Amino acid sequence: MLGLLSPCISEIEIANIVFQGLIPSISENSISTVKVLALKFSGPALGAVLNILRCFPCLEKLYVIWDEYVKAEIKNVREYDPLDPIKCLENHLKVLVLKNYKGGEEDVGFAKFFVLNAKVLKEIKFGVCKKIDIDKKWMTDQLMLLEVETRPSPDTVFKYRSGSCWDTYLDTEDLSVADPFSCCFLDG
Repeated sequence: MLGLLSPCISEIEIANIVFQGLIPSISENSISTVKVLALKFSGPALGAVLNILRCFPCLEKLYVIWDEYVKAEIKNVREYDPLDPIKCLENHLKVLVLKNYKGGEEDVGFAKFFVLNAKVLKEIKFGVCKKIDIDKKWMTDQLMLLEVETRPSPDTVFKYRSGSCWDTYLDTEDLSVADPFSCCFLDG
């Protein structure tokens, strides 16, 4: 497991990869032992997340937290090339958790990329902003916008949750816990 990483960290070295503002300096290197990754951005930074995912080919669970208080720009992001697929999206990523999802155009575009490209995705959990009123119509509209009917993994489950449970403290120092980030999304 690795995280909570954000572009506010100016430079970090993990194994043989140096990240500068969360952009890997050499994307050909990879770390296959990381199964759970948590990232924090100011908003839906799809290009930056995809650059990071290239470094973790065996990633099974991805947490992306959008926090408006993160004040860091992301530069030099490589564009996604479908002819050069990301390995974890092809074979391993099973769970995507999005915190502070609002359902706007950028949020939907971010989530939709994973809906349409993560081939073994089993579950997407949307931690919806407290300000959004989640009702049946809102969820139906979201599923339509996400184009769930055309997803490559037809068994994917979509869960929406709102409320203050998202302010739960992350105990990232307790290594006896298989996934210290799971408290970010409480099943109810």
